[in-house]
Amino acid sequence: MATTSSAVTDSNPYSYLNGDTAATAKKSSIEEAQDRFMQLLVAQLQTQDPLNPLDNAAVTSQMAQISTVQGIEKLNQSMSSLNEMYKSSQSVAAAALIGRIALASGSQMVLASGKAVAGVDLAKDADTVTINVNDATGKTVYTESLTNQKAGVLQFQWDGKDSNGNQLSDGAYSISVNAAQGGAAVEASPLAYSTIQAMSWDNGTPKLHLANGKETTVDAIRQLI
Repeated sequence: MATTSSAVTDSNPYSYLNGDTAATAKKSSIEEAQDRFMQLLVAQLQTQDPLNPLDNAAVTSQMAQISTVQGIEKLNQSMSSLNEMYKSSQSVAAAALIGRIALASGSQMVLASGKAVAGVDLAKDADTVTINVNDATGKTVYTESLTNQKAGVLQFQWDGKDSNGNQLSDGAYSISVNAAQGGAAVEASPLAYSTIQAMSWDNGTPKLHLANGKETTVDAIRQLI
C-alpha cells in the first residue's frame, strides 16, 4: 500500500473508507497545504486594497481547486485500502485451493491405466488443430487432428495407443499443439492437469505451486476439479 504522511493508529482498514478522523494522528500533507492556503487567503483579505479588492471569481476558483485536490487524496487512500483488502481476499481464496487439481499452463501429461488427459487453450477459432503426444525422449508417438474448434479451452483425452494402435506403457508424456485458421497460425497453448500443493507470495501476489513443478496464479487457472 502506498504510504502517506499520516500516522495510522487504527489497524481497521475501514477507518479510511468511512473517513474516521480517529485513525489519523496528524494532518495529511494536503490538509496542511489547505490550512496554509486558508491562512494566506485570510491574510490577503485583511491586507487587500479597499479600492482594488480581490476578484471574487478568482478566490472561489482557488478554493475549489484546493478542495478538489483534497478529495483526490481521500479517494487515493480509499482505493489503497480496497486494494489491500482485495489482496487479502485473494490470499484466502488461493489457500483454499490447496489440494485441488488445476488445469493450467503446462505440457506434461501422465498416462495411467490407459488413460491420459490434457488441455489446449485456443486464442481464436481454428479450423485445424494438431495435437502431438510425445514420449519422455521427445519422440512423437501419436498425433490427433481436429477441425472447426472454437476459441477457449479444449479438453484432450488419450487412450495411450500410438499411431499404429499399439498400447504404450504408463508413464510421463507431453503434448505439443499447432493450430490455424484460414491458413494463418492461431496461438495455441498446451494445458496440464496437476495438483495444487502449496502457496507462496510474490510481491504480494499469491503464487500456487503445482505437483508438476510449475507455478501459476489464481487468474491463470482455466479449470478446477
